[in-house]
Amino acid sequence: MSSTSPIGFTQQPRPLVVYILGWGRSGSSVMANILGSMPASASMGEVRYLWDRGVIDNGICGCERAFSECAFWPSLPFGTETLNAIDPDRARALVRSVGSGARRRQFPGLHNGRSRQMYFERTATDLDLLMSLYSAAFEKSQSQVLIDASKSPFYALNLLYRKRSFDVAFLHLVRDPRAVLHSWKKTKQRQDAPEGQLFPRYSSTRSLLQWVVVNAECERFAQLAPDMYFRIRFEDFAENWQEALLSGAAPLFEAVSGKAGVGNGRAALVHAQHSISGNPSRFVVGEITLDPNTSWRDDISQTDQRLAQLICGPAARRYGYAMD
Repeated sequence: MSSTSPIGFTQQPRPLVVYILGWGRSGSSVMANILGSMPASASMGEVRYLWDRGVIDNGICGCERAFSECAFWPSLPFGTETLNAIDPDRARALVRSVGSGARRRQFPGLHNGRSRQMYFERTATDLDLLMSLYSAAFEKSQSQVLIDASKSPFYALNLLYRKRSFDVAFLHLVRDPRAVLHSWKKTKQRQDAPEGQLFPRYSSTRSLLQWVVVNAECERFAQLAPDMYFRIRFEDFAENWQEALLSGAAPLFEAVSGKAGVGNGRAALVHAQHSISGNPSRFVVGEITLDPNTSWRDDISQTDQRLAQLICGPAARRYGYAMD
């Protein structure tokens, strides 16, 4: 396989953050690694967890070093300090202000312009610093495109803040709810946390309800950023990731040297990324072959099948999934 990606990002007038929207276990980590391995791009992983899983917990970066020992994150400027100098209490405040714990503050802004403006005004100081952090990441990574795989539509509200020196595109990644249900019931080891720590496991009902709610909130960006919202199904991406990106998000991607569509559509060359949090697949580098992973079809119970039809049926069919 060639060391050059067969497709790349189109030339943009300003630096671009590509934000992957979606519900967990939808394939965002492997997508972020592939996008971040394209020319002039880099994946930052799930930036919404920067303060808790990075600064506070000193989790493992995608480069396989502890956050504090990573060559990328600790020296990034944050106001008058650098990330490695931020006090834990300040980091906890950022979790609640603009980070992974700010959901209740962010949710109203997805549905109401006045609430959105109030959120921006109330958190302007922290948002200014956050936008500057993204700008510093562009400079240090020497990239024109940064990938943020945070998924959360609530955290994504931060990137609608207008005082930023870069543009944003929202890539909504959807996966069959039955496959997602099956994945959430598995026991998975976290490789970016202390030994023995596991990812959470969700019941069938909870994971299906979350699939409906979160994907519905992700769709809000079709109205909030209509020119920069794109939706791709994981199954299409896993079958032929080049064609899925070129057809599902055409304004963002283009063939490089006429190589797109040549060879195995599931094959990709992935480089190590300085990624915060995410699925263990973010540590897999080199030549990879995407797996649509349809094992759930044999493993899922009839009860879960019916539950998925009942809870997710209308939305899933709208995304092109046959639920019968």
